Amino acid sequence: MSDYKLIKLNTARNCIRYVIRAFNIKEIYLPYYLCPCIRSAVFNENCKINYYHIDKTFKPAADFPQDAYILYPDYFGICSDIVEKLSKKYKNLIVDNAHSFYSEPKGIASFNSLRKFFPALADGAFLYTTKTLNTEIPTDDYIYNPHILTYEELCKNENRLDFQGIKMISKCSNEYFLSLDIENQKQYRREKFDILHKKYEKSNCLKINIKEYTVPFGYPYLLKSSIEADNTVKQLNSKGINVYRYWNNLPDDYQEKVFYNSLVVITL
Repeated sequence: MSDYKLIKLNTARNCIRYVIRAFNIKEIYLPYYLCPCIRSAVFNENCKINYYHIDKTFKPAADFPQDAYILYPDYFGICSDIVEKLSKKYKNLIVDNAHSFYSEPKGIASFNSLRKFFPALADGAFLYTTKTLNTEIPTDDYIYNPHILTYEELCKNENRLDFQGIKMISKCSNEYFLSLDIENQKQYRREKFDILHKKYEKSNCLKINIKEYTVPFGYPYLLKSSIEADNTVKQLNSKGINVYRYWNNLPDDYQEKVFYNSLVVITL
């Protein structure tokens, strides 16, 4: 694999837009189970989308054409084995590491999201790509103090980013990121994940077996039914534990009953 060029952009969604332009991608495979902002970014690049299913282990449920461009997300940061296998099988793999900040780049391009792992940052996503654009990209000029960024300001910033084109990371976010102890955050996340896995492994319908170096985004907990998942969310929230459900608004043409409704993710 060729050497990667690191480009510090403003958002993960703009990383995929950059990749589509750099590789002149006209058609791409995306999983149904995906953050809608990534799907919208691909759509905005006038790139044809072919959707694919994943199974209960998060693996693609079917094979792809050998020369196809494929986007695969490292779901919740626990799918490094799948990423490794896909990168060896398909020459045009693109890896969405929004949930796997600490993973090494694979495929022709990989990108992450700083804001997912370091919430005080208002923007920032690292793109590792084997091909770059020969165009000048403006820098995000957003100015803020990450030490006193309020919840209201974070919400306003999310709305702001919805309308931002491809830009380089803001100076504020870049400087603040460079001051962070990311190794300490890495250790904390892994330790908390191990504690949760020890507690919920027997009742978790997912069989999780991750590498020693893996640093997950959250703890995915698959229940037997959507009703059981709803009750689990209520119980954990009542104890002050943040639990999220990921991505209910699937594409309109996807009508099958899926296991995602029974999946919750406990924050680390």
